[in-house]
Amino acid sequence: MIRLFKAIPDYEMPAYQGELYQLEVPESAVGFLIADHVPGEQVEETLLVASAEIKTGQTGRQWLQFTFNSPSGTCKGKQWLNQGTAEEAMRPYLETGIVHVKAKVEEYPVDSGNKSLTVQRVQAVHDVSGAMLLPQMPASESPSLYRDQLIGLIDQMEEPLRQIAHRVLETYWFDFSTRPAALYHHHAYIGGLLKHTACMMTIGYGICQSERPNLTLLQCIQEAEADHKNDLFQANDREMRQFAWDDSFDALYQAARSIALLNETPHQDELLLGILLHDIGKIFEYTHLGASSDRFARLLQIETEEDQVSGIALDPNGVLVGHMPYGCFVLEQALQQLAIRLPVPQYHRLMHMILSHHGKKEWGSSVTPQTTDAWYLHAIDLLDARKEKWRQTQQS
Repeated sequence: MIRLFKAIPDYEMPAYQGELYQLEVPESAVGFLIADHVPGEQVEETLLVASAEIKTGQTGRQWLQFTFNSPSGTCKGKQWLNQGTAEEAMRPYLETGIVHVKAKVEEYPVDSGNKSLTVQRVQAVHDVSGAMLLPQMPASESPSLYRDQLIGLIDQMEEPLRQIAHRVLETYWFDFSTRPAALYHHHAYIGGLLKHTACMMTIGYGICQSERPNLTLLQCIQEAEADHKNDLFQANDREMRQFAWDDSFDALYQAARSIALLNETPHQDELLLGILLHDIGKIFEYTHLGASSDRFARLLQIETEEDQVSGIALDPNGVLVGHMPYGCFVLEQALQQLAIRLPVPQYHRLMHMILSHHGKKEWGSSVTPQTTDAWYLHAIDLLDARKEKWRQTQQS
């Protein structure tokens, strides 16, 4: 059972019985979580090297900078160069992409909560599977539950939108079901995109099924705000600096106000399809160890190319376009493959939802929301991302 907001009923979908949407999820494992450690603490851990760079300061001094992955999450790291060249110091990190490090937990600025590892000793590891060190969904959660919820809600849709949704998933299921939804801020683990999308679709379906959708959205916003205020009352000075909700609540109330002014009923099936597609482009914008090498070639007229990545990272090619345009490409591909021609207004409403779901151009939106469904999608996206952040705060 997926429990999200009190205003949204619990919609439990039947277990998926088909063969198309199987899940390939590694066994759960407990890994290093930097939030559990205090500044100055010495740690020894085996970590996956998601990214490694040689950095040069204004004085010409060089150091190594890393992103490390473990089943419990992601953290930053660095190594100062005291002797030898940067290239020599980098070799253990690149040898297998898996390292055993002795390091010190640092926090900069002081009392900011921004922790990282300063590596003091490193050794390449040869007998550990890198896939087992990728950040994983919390052990208390089931990827199959989110898969069942997603497919069950899609099956509630009318044709041809249901057919379009299934064609998209059939084409990209492995990528969609394994990709994270973000690198750091929310759902930043294998399967995070599946969970984020399933939860958003549940919220969207609940809003559309209610008698007054705009008031149901407001109830969800007020519940999220109550969680936030509760955290503020209990937080110390350092924790308060970690909250970044104010802009989010301004945006949520702006969305609610715009919906009220438009005074239109949301198109349920269009909203659900828009939710499915809004982040589907992240299968191209992000990559990770074990990601399919032909995903670009399945969408575009380009050659297949192997990824050179050991953890979860931005795809250097995908970021040149971004996940919003890719989402539009995926929709157009499904329509071409199925030989479906949508009415002109419906086609543009769907594309508009994908391109506007970040809400503001300064937040990365190609355009700003102009339709009721686009405002709902933007608000639901924020709500689920912030709800996930709140759950992470409670768990830690």
